Amino acid sequence: MKKESAIMKKNVKRWAAALCACGMVLALSACGKAEAAGDTAPQTTAEAGKTTEAEKTTAADSSVAGEAASESTQPTGEKQKIILGSTGVLAKWTQTAEGSKENGGLEGYDIDVWNEIAKRGNFELEWKVAEFQALFGMLDNGDITTIANEVTTNPERLEKYDFTDTYAYDGYVFVVKKGTAPDSLDWFKGKKICVEAATNPRLVLEDMNEEKAMGMEIGYLDTQSVLLPAVDNGTYDGAFMIKTAAQIGIDDLGMDLEQFDPQYKVLPICYPLTKTEDNKQLMKTINSIIKDMKEDGTLAELSVKWFGQDVTQEPAK
Repeated sequence: MKKESAIMKKNVKRWAAALCACGMVLALSACGKAEAAGDTAPQTTAEAGKTTEAEKTTAADSSVAGEAASESTQPTGEKQKIILGSTGVLAKWTQTAEGSKENGGLEGYDIDVWNEIAKRGNFELEWKVAEFQALFGMLDNGDITTIANEVTTNPERLEKYDFTDTYAYDGYVFVVKKGTAPDSLDWFKGKKICVEAATNPRLVLEDMNEEKAMGMEIGYLDTQSVLLPAVDNGTYDGAFMIKTAAQIGIDDLGMDLEQFDPQYKVLPICYPLTKTEDNKQLMKTINSIIKDMKEDGTLAELSVKWFGQDVTQEPAK
């Protein structure tokens, strides 16, 4: 019994961090050249239809990178070193591999993706672990080459960094008791819905509530770890969460819950690099490899391995 309790606590700790990367995002736009700026819904209705100069510049840079990617050849000879920053606490994406020092003691989807990129691109990898917000300072200082931690973009990041093509997608879902079977978003009108305070899901839920006049009674809870139990015990009709985090929580905690996807917004996931001439060439190579991994099914295979589903395909709108 004590052993089961310890396992449960460890699972809670792992998946409770799964909004670490995306929870701080205040606005969304596409990564690389794979999606146009209008493909991703803006953070607030006031931002709808706007395209920042940074987004235009990023789209142009990435277009050039994409056109040249097909011409790039696989590097040979001495390996180029890439230093990757990660938190190691983002369940299934990048988490601690107990008893292993390989890959900086980390395992997960982002780790497997980069190991494959390194194999195909003849790169040598080094991993550095830090808190999420510290990773961007390390990127600015040149301590790391990029961040492998389910990173999406916002206007501020687009001004400072270039982003690779998208290699995965995430989104937002409601979690309800199994058997509830909502048939549409209208089911949630007037319902009690909990969300983690001070996160992007909170802002998105508030926008949805106002935009669609849903009249939801929103409860703001301190941490993600209490959201699913609050639905399971009937305190709330549903919880609003990042999609992959929700599924991980449902699977790891073994609660009788299920997701409802409102298909409200999409989070394109990609890798940031500082805007330097050397990184422009590096991005061409990375984008070429990502494209090949999509086409040959490697990205999808790794996704199913870690998430039990293919997160590499853009959700239908």
